[in-house]
Amino acid sequence: TLICKRPIQTLSRSTARCSETILKKTDRISPPLKHPLAFLFDTTRVTADGERVTHLWPNDCYYAHLSIYHFGRQYCQNKFILDAGSGAGYGSAYLADHGASLVEAVDVSGEAVRFSRKYFKRPNLRSQVMSLEQIQGFAPHSFDFIFSSNVLEHVPDVFKFFISAHSLLKADGVLLVAVPPVIDENSKQANLQNIFHLNIWSPRQWQHVLSIFFEEIEFYVHRFEKPGISLDFSNAPDQTTITEEDFTFTAAALDEYDVNCLTAVFVARKPKTDLP
Repeated sequence: TLICKRPIQTLSRSTARCSETILKKTDRISPPLKHPLAFLFDTTRVTADGERVTHLWPNDCYYAHLSIYHFGRQYCQNKFILDAGSGAGYGSAYLADHGASLVEAVDVSGEAVRFSRKYFKRPNLRSQVMSLEQIQGFAPHSFDFIFSSNVLEHVPDVFKFFISAHSLLKADGVLLVAVPPVIDENSKQANLQNIFHLNIWSPRQWQHVLSIFFEEIEFYVHRFEKPGISLDFSNAPDQTTITEEDFTFTAAALDEYDVNCLTAVFVARKPKTDLP
């Protein structure tokens, strides 16, 4: 997970100057807030100590997360989509607003799903509480695109998710997985210190697991390289000058993930017909 400083920590310094910025940025994607500080209560309840981001605090970290959904837009046009681990719902709504026929958003957190239902009402979006270790209620081979961003490092038995994804994906479907890039001792220790991260796997380990279920796997490096701007994941919305379109996703070899990589992204195709 790209960790953000919790909004409550920053609000004490910047509430007055941020409230107008937040209202302007959120009105275009969710119902207007009734009070300039109405976001505070909802945001602090749903962010889970920085492990989730929300459209109510649209800072650099939020746009870094949203950029992965922006990258996934290419796979969602007129498609049936499963957003596996949808969190605060902004990404599911983003896909629903950018061409998806239907987005089924599932998350293990009832608080996150309630937040999503409150702020993102779309005719082509459904949100429900569900564990990624026990995905149920969907017909086999019913999804064109399964998306899971900064989630699988949290799942205790991630193999159960991959078994479900394999059975739910159509033969010509696409699975996109985005996880923290554990590429050296520093990144390994940073993830080990995060009590929410359970699967501290290198890109090669993720590739190995994906290859059990899929014939083809592509690798993408997620970066921010806009000249003159440095990312600050703990900044406030009124200090943010970027959007989700300012990030790059470059096709790469498995050994090309480096310290400048924000997220390791895998795109898997061709579910195998004969699993071990």
